[in-house]
Amino acid sequence: MRAALLALLLVGCNNTSSPRATVSADPAAVSAPATSSAAPAAKTENKLRLLPASADADAISLIRTERLRAKAEGRVLVVYVSATWCDPCKELKAEIEAGHLDERLGKTTLLAFDADKDLDRLGAAGYTFKFVPYVALPGADGRPVDAQSATGHGSSAWKELLGKLDAWQLR
Repeated sequence: MRAALLALLLVGCNNTSSPRATVSADPAAVSAPATSSAAPAAKTENKLRLLPASADADAISLIRTERLRAKAEGRVLVVYVSATWCDPCKELKAEIEAGHLDERLGKTTLLAFDADKDLDRLGAAGYTFKFVPYVALPGADGRPVDAQSATGHGSSAWKELLGKLDAWQLR
């Protein structure tokens, strides 16, 4: 069971405006999760985390598992959907990697899905969107309880999401 869980862990653009693409998260930008469920919950670091979603698990199971892990660490899990062809998504990723959002969103973990690859499995889990970047707060059942897409134009459209992310971090 522990090995299966570890395997899960390691592994404003309109999505009709571009050919299918993939999102690859920079492994250096991802914080390593705890590997033992027996270890006490670690004190949360004040750094926004970007965790790539495993491609070999159904969305609900993955989201529920990562939500529980984040909660045990004093963090909030947010489902984040982006695409490599999306300028606001690229800008947000650059801001995350540069650490510019750490002070503001330091207790947030973004579980990152690819809008092109993961559309069907996210839809089956209740995560529907027309635009990316898209963020959603999952409930205990793994389904979204609140969500927002960036709908503005230009690379800074991702800033539309900050109000929701701020509010969710305070929960």
